[in-house]
Amino acid sequence: MTRKAALFLLAIVLVVLLLPAAVISLGPSTEPAPPEGGSSDDEAGEKNKGLQIQLYRADMDRVVRMDLEAYLEGVLLAEMPSTFETEALKAQAVAARTYALQQMRSLGGEGCSETPVPADICTQSGHCQAWLDPEKTVAQWGPEGEVLLERIRAAIAETSGEALLYRGKLIEAVYHSTCGGKTEASHALWSGGELPYLQSVNCPYCKHSPHYRGEHLIPIARLVEVLPQELALPVASGEQLQLELVSSTPGERVGTLKINGMPVEGPELRRLLELPSTAFVWEIKEEGLLLHTRGKGHGAGLCQYGADGAAKAGKNYRQILMFYYPGVEIAKFIP
Repeated sequence: MTRKAALFLLAIVLVVLLLPAAVISLGPSTEPAPPEGGSSDDEAGEKNKGLQIQLYRADMDRVVRMDLEAYLEGVLLAEMPSTFETEALKAQAVAARTYALQQMRSLGGEGCSETPVPADICTQSGHCQAWLDPEKTVAQWGPEGEVLLERIRAAIAETSGEALLYRGKLIEAVYHSTCGGKTEASHALWSGGELPYLQSVNCPYCKHSPHYRGEHLIPIARLVEVLPQELALPVASGEQLQLELVSSTPGERVGTLKINGMPVEGPELRRLLELPSTAFVWEIKEEGLLLHTRGKGHGAGLCQYGADGAAKAGKNYRQILMFYYPGVEIAKFIP
């Protein structure tokens, strides 16, 4: 066989040998295609990594940028006892993350309206979420501090990227300490209309809270000091104190109360008398006004002690959140 013929024969053999591989490689893929219009939990977690929030630290009087998930460590330290059940901590992590995301200006939020410079959120619980510096707080707590911080970090990590949505939009994820047996509807507290996921629900889980029931005696002198002048003057002159309930809220709190014939809104009276909540009944005593209170906080959304009690009863964090925010979806949020 000549050299030219040998090379021709070798070429034919190579074509025959490689043809099956070429045919196989052109066939349909056996790997599953990614779901259309969605993404996996891993993808959502990756996209949320490094999401930055602008936090106004009142203790430093300046804005700092930090990772959202790291920011949540300080929120949980400040907003919920770290000894609460793990599922309660997870529920708080999701609620706090949702609140923060809803505030972030980079995501269309309005940010905090109380800061001297533009910021997404501040560290003051009066109008945003409370926040504590994890490093300083753990150092103050001593040997147990690191253990408690790890519990918080685990709760945040196990709910990484999860938020509360209603019809695909972030909700107003408000929360409070103790509802005292019944949460409040949002429209009874704030203007802006009724929110379907912030309705009054009966809560059997917060009876172990130190704020579940309380008594507060307001001396006559204190009433004269804090009430508006038109109310304080008759009381100061010795006129018999008269209270009349004008309206109640869906959460069985004081909506409007008449004091000596003049109407006062429940939230305003709570502020003036520094009461734990607007859920109260009263007795008029010789020495002053005795108020029997129920719960602590505004009463809407997640009841924190209720979350702990529900977790003790075997509920997981998703069940807890769905109970206090009926109708919401818990999903990975991708900006």
